[in-house]
Amino acid sequence: MGLQGMGGTVQYRTHTKFPGYWRLSDVVYVADEVDENEGMRLDIDHISYEELLALGEGIGTVSTGLSQEVIIARLRQRKYSRLATGSSAVEEYVEEDELGKLHCEHEYHVCCIREWLEKKTWCSICKKTALAPIKSNPHQQ
Repeated sequence: MGLQGMGGTVQYRTHTKFPGYWRLSDVVYVADEVDENEGMRLDIDHISYEELLALGEGIGTVSTGLSQEVIIARLRQRKYSRLATGSSAVEEYVEEDELGKLHCEHEYHVCCIREWLEKKTWCSICKKTALAPIKSNPHQQ
């Protein structure tokens, strides 16, 4: 037996009617369309660690971060000074640490944020775009 729906059929072996609902047993969904990519899908839950490593080597890595040139050109930097911040609280920075300030105003150690931006383009705290886009000059053609 089966129930035809959009995109496929729900097949079941037996059914029992109860007040307000039906209970179906041995239910299977059969899609109308054939999945053209079914042979390309991987079941990584049943792959060994060694097979996963080999797969990673075969696929390679994809860089989603920024280039060093872009980071150097757009990352605002300053030296940390307790006097400049007026803070008496214990800070994670010490006097004269080099800080990098993101577009969202969050600050990190320059070496740490540069490494992060080579991998990601967003702030790890607020998830906003890390560096402001370079504004184009409206007088340039």
